Amino acid sequence: MKRMFLLLLLVFIFNQIFSQTFGGGFLAGLSMTQVDGDSWGGFNKAGFTGGIYTYAGLNKNMDIQLELRYVQKGSQSNSEIPEEYYRLTLNYIEIPLFLKYHIHSKISADIGIAFGYLQKATENDGYGELSSIPEFKKTELSGLIGVEYVLWKRIKFNARYNYSILPVRDHPGEQTWYLNKGQYNSVLTFTLYYQLANIGKK
Repeated sequence: MKRMFLLLLLVFIFNQIFSQTFGGGFLAGLSMTQVDGDSWGGFNKAGFTGGIYTYAGLNKNMDIQLELRYVQKGSQSNSEIPEEYYRLTLNYIEIPLFLKYHIHSKISADIGIAFGYLQKATENDGYGELSSIPEFKKTELSGLIGVEYVLWKRIKFNARYNYSILPVRDHPGEQTWYLNKGQYNSVLTFTLYYQLANIGKK
C-alpha cells in the first residue's frame, strides 16, 4: 500500500513540474459485477466505488490519467432460497492508469490497465459464511475501456468496463480449460467525477 501512495505522489509532482495542463479531483459511483468461471451469471452484485484522480495533458486531444479508488467486486445469485443463494464480496484498492482520447468537447474514450490489491474477500451461501477455497489472490491486473461525458463544467459521467487479465482465483483442483485458467472479475462501473480547478502551467 505504501508503494501505491508513493506512486500517486510522484505522479502529482511530475505533472506539476512538466505538464502543460494538470488537474484532478474526486470520484464516486456504482459498480455492477460478476465473476466469470463460477456458477453464477449476470451482473447481479452491486457495490460502491470512490476515490481520487489526477491527469496530465499530453497534447490537444489526449490525456494520461491516474486514479486511486476503492471498488467492491464479486458475484451474487438472485435467489432467496437457501440452497440456491450465493454472495461473494471482494473489496479492492485499485490504481487505474489509462489514456483518455477526446473525441468531442464533451465526449472522450478511455483505454488502459488497473492494478488492484484485495483487502478482504467474503463468501456466503444461504447457511452462512464459507471458507474461500482456493483462496483469492491478493493482487489483480485488469484491462479497462470506457467512455466519459461532460455533464457540467466540472462534473463528468464515466461508464467503464474492467476485466481481469490474470485469474483472481484458481479453479478447485487447479483445473484449466484452454484459455480459462480460473475465475476472472468482470466489472461495470458508473461514476461521477468532480474536477477541481486546473493547476500548473498554461
